[in-house]
Amino acid sequence: MRNAFASLLLAFCALGASPLVAHEGGHDVRGTVTSVGPEELTVKTSHGEEKFALTSETEFVKDGAPATAKDLKPADRAVVHSKKKAGRLEAVKVEFRRGARR
Repeated sequence: MRNAFASLLLAFCALGASPLVAHEGGHDVRGTVTSVGPEELTVKTSHGEEKFALTSETEFVKDGAPATAKDLKPADRAVVHSKKKAGRLEAVKVEFRRGARR
């Protein structure tokens, strides 16, 4: 019985730790795009502005559908999922929608 409890506890801890390992070193922000270029994205958050490097591997999603960096405009609302690499924040995924409704 003691071994069964220990095994169950170990399995539970391993499952609980998996999301932390998968997101280790990640940094997510939500805010408004202030500028976007071919290699850099700047987002204004409630804590100030943050800059992210854009790479050929950065994934863009507009309103739930695949998009490109060219679809992203200043004033768009965005969530940026990034990771620290080579001393800078690289955008892994940018999810966005138009900021102002017309």
